[in-house]
Amino acid sequence: MDRSTALDSLDLESSRFLVAVSNDAASLDTPLPTCPGWDVAQLVNHLGVTYSRVALVVSGRRTEAPDHRQLPTVPDGEARLGWFAEQRTAVLAALETADDDTPVWNWTEDSPGPTSFWSRRLTHETLIHRVDVELAQGFEPAHAYPEVATDTVTEFFELFYPRFESQILAAGLGDSMHLHATDVAGAEWTLNPSASGSAITREHAKAGVALRGTAFELACWTWGRLPTERLEILGDRQIADRFREVVRL
Repeated sequence: MDRSTALDSLDLESSRFLVAVSNDAASLDTPLPTCPGWDVAQLVNHLGVTYSRVALVVSGRRTEAPDHRQLPTVPDGEARLGWFAEQRTAVLAALETADDDTPVWNWTEDSPGPTSFWSRRLTHETLIHRVDVELAQGFEPAHAYPEVATDTVTEFFELFYPRFESQILAAGLGDSMHLHATDVAGAEWTLNPSASGSAITREHAKAGVALRGTAFELACWTWGRLPTERLEILGDRQIADRFREVVRL
């Protein structure tokens, strides 16, 4: 994703999130089935604090993690929605005025890294949590832009899949899996945990199971927000089911 797409998408997805948690059907104590143990209020807190932290890091060009005592206190009740809107405005302003190449803190082992890490990361974080709220309210989630959803899948495999790779191999899940987006040319990923070198390749390849759907559907599936049966499945479905059992975010 380029800078303009990332910032526009973060603006859109954070606006959608705010609308979802503020609409007439919303309740802050609504449980989130896709975030076990959390309700809507806790998700608002989580995303708002994340925005606040990133705004602090980016605006101050910080290369170390900020102390939690520097972050604002989350108000109780409905007041947290206004607070969230303020954090949303602050992080968008910080990212829009920053140089993408300026090194700042992030939570990866490659920290500090370019500020552009945060535009991308927050876009996908917000997209998935917006889906969480819509699902909890019984709505069919609005689709994200295909280009953005494609990068949601790519970022998942780059940043989050490595956390589970050893568990996947320990569980004996060495079978290959192919993801194919039907609405974006060339948006394909092949996972082969037992392969030497990179376990993830961006190519069309035969695999033990192939999953086909829109880029948004694949993004939701990789993050555990869409059941496997909502995708077109070619091959051994058990490979995909076992993957989902191990990879939980």
